[in-house]
Amino acid sequence: MKLNLGCGNKLLKGYINLDKFNYYKCDVTHDLEKFPYPFKNDSVNEILLSHVLEHIGQQPDTFINIIKELYRICTNNALIIINVPHPRHEDFLSDPTHVRPITVLGLSLFDQKLNRDWQKIGAANSPLGLIHDVNFNIEKYEYLLDENIVSKRNIGELNDQELEKMMLYNNNVIKQININLRAIK
Repeated sequence: MKLNLGCGNKLLKGYINLDKFNYYKCDVTHDLEKFPYPFKNDSVNEILLSHVLEHIGQQPDTFINIIKELYRICTNNALIIINVPHPRHEDFLSDPTHVRPITVLGLSLFDQKLNRDWQKIGAANSPLGLIHDVNFNIEKYEYLLDENIVSKRNIGELNDQELEKMMLYNNNVIKQININLRAIK
């Protein structure tokens, strides 16, 4: 089973399209901040969350419960595709319905192998995967650059070293983060 959670008007064939509002005639109407989700344990092979996670889970307990529900319904090795605006881009900052920044490091806190590695070296990273008995591995991630930055890079106004520094310290450099998670059970 493949889910398109928070689908809005992006109804996809081959997916069960779920949204909080049935305005676009989705397959399932359900609020992702209400638990449990209407799916059986270990029943989902793929989940798409495209521009959804930044809208839900403002309270830490709610966000943790969202992660736990995703884990509960995923099969072993299920893929979760997450696309979110970068938290330092105007696309994230200007939308009052964006309540939670999503980052690669933030999601890696749910990786039990990394949790154990961090514990061994005394890192301060919260071992959320171990604490909440969930285990997601970040398979890959990519940063999509803002169009203005791409233009500057294409005409040679910006080299790789300058870009890396800008990515760390400036707003409106990275437009979107795409993250693929794997559920490990």
